[in-house]
Amino acid sequence: MSKVLIEDFPPKSSSSDYTALDLTAPASDAILKNRKNTWIQLAGHPGGFAPAGPNTIWKKRYTKDNNETQAYETLMEDTARDIVPMFYREVEYNTEYFIEIEDLLQHFTDPSIMDVKMGTRTFLESEVSNTTLRKDLYDKMVALDSTAPTAEEQQRQSITKLRYMQFRERESSTAEFGFRIEALRMSGETPSSNLKRVKSKEQIHGILSKFINNRRIVQQSLVHRLKEVRQHIEDSAFFMTHELIGCSILVMHDKFEKCGVWIIDFSKTNLIEDGCEITHRLPWHLGNHEDGFLFGLDNLMQFFSDIEIKEELTNTMKPSQTIPDS
Repeated sequence: MSKVLIEDFPPKSSSSDYTALDLTAPASDAILKNRKNTWIQLAGHPGGFAPAGPNTIWKKRYTKDNNETQAYETLMEDTARDIVPMFYREVEYNTEYFIEIEDLLQHFTDPSIMDVKMGTRTFLESEVSNTTLRKDLYDKMVALDSTAPTAEEQQRQSITKLRYMQFRERESSTAEFGFRIEALRMSGETPSSNLKRVKSKEQIHGILSKFINNRRIVQQSLVHRLKEVRQHIEDSAFFMTHELIGCSILVMHDKFEKCGVWIIDFSKTNLIEDGCEITHRLPWHLGNHEDGFLFGLDNLMQFFSDIEIKEELTNTMKPSQTIPDS
């Protein structure tokens, strides 16, 4: 593993409480001024990312394990390396850990960006193995939807964590379609992340239509790239032997009709211990490790394909209009 300990970055104050956006090491102001785009964080922990140089970013590690580092290191040797950001190193600074990865914004000019959380579940099996009944989770459920508890649950005023997590997945499009739109940023606008309860076909269609912005070349390019991503996953030794929990697909395009699609966020990605392969499409039950990633990708592709372009354009898609693999 490539890990660098940074000790000589000048502190901003005597306090040791820094956010990731304070940590621009190893980038200098001169380097950052040469960045093609203003830095944008679309989703994730606030302050969890920082620009590191003209073409790289730091992402902060919030858990004790280094799942994401290990995932990226393995992926750099996998056939699917072309559908994820380039990984450079792990960095230790001020007792905290960061990974330095490719800044995908570098390929675009003021892009429209969409973060899509993939899979029919976004929780690990280990998170819901405890069958203890909890009143606090029942109260959270009722606060979100007072009609959700069954008669039995109402009587005992408590539910398991599994019940609560599956209830939350059904509040968005995650359970039905295997993906949910986490955040959206249209070119020249501020990001919107109040989308987690987007659920119906009509709502999804409306947001994706807005994202495409009635541009046939963008639609065709994104569907083409999504098909490539799917094929890479199906051919990948890494992806077919790992649970993909909490992963996102990052979609971008700009005014020049450049388009790109990558898979990001591997902090909850785990090797299946018994070494079995999973389909990423079959329904999940406790112990089978299925996550619904490809089920969601199939549906996402279909949604994009079904968008009706109101005004026909004479241009046809050029291969160069899809961003080359990382």
